[in-house]
Amino acid sequence: MPLGWLRFGEWGGSAREEVSVAPHDPGPAVEGAAPGVAALFDRSREEGQHAILDLGPAAPGSFEVYRRFARRVRFVDLCPPGECEEALGRAWDSALRFLPGASDEPYDHIFGWDILDRMAPCGHRPLIDRLSGLSRPGARLHLIVRASSEAPRRPLRFTLTSTDRMTYEPVGEPLPERGPILPAEVERLIDPFVVDRAFTLKGGLREYVAILR
Repeated sequence: MPLGWLRFGEWGGSAREEVSVAPHDPGPAVEGAAPGVAALFDRSREEGQHAILDLGPAAPGSFEVYRRFARRVRFVDLCPPGECEEALGRAWDSALRFLPGASDEPYDHIFGWDILDRMAPCGHRPLIDRLSGLSRPGARLHLIVRASSEAPRRPLRFTLTSTDRMTYEPVGEPLPERGPILPAEVERLIDPFVVDRAFTLKGGLREYVAILR
């Protein structure tokens, strides 16, 4: 199977599981504001009542932010650098089934980061369909997309440092040449999630917070 997955932490009662993070070849890290993350958490209570799913690699800094709001946190490295372009057909469908189930407790917040840019376009609809099936009505989806030619050409590894700040660093090989995903296309791609807030970030990135109808 060309897609890997990684569960770093599952927070609930006394349960906590940790695994090692695969080494990577980082580029220079950039720190900046994350107004979309702030907007998402502004509507969340710090009472450990939420279920959070992060589709990036395990990040201890992000985990420390999430645990203030969540009773359950899972990291699933669904789209490692260099692998998503090969994630087609049956292999992609099989990989999506590795996403943790939510029959007992649907997710309230999903952090997809730059997964839409990492993926081959044919994988967008199966991914969003799977995520919507894992989420409770009103769940929030956070995404970052490349909005201009200024954005890094390599996949990005994101880590939260607070509820309104993050760092990101390029990892892996350059992405295939594709134009930026424009706002109207994002709205179409993520249906039945509906864009609630959008922010333009430095470095040619755009941040979205969407809500499941």
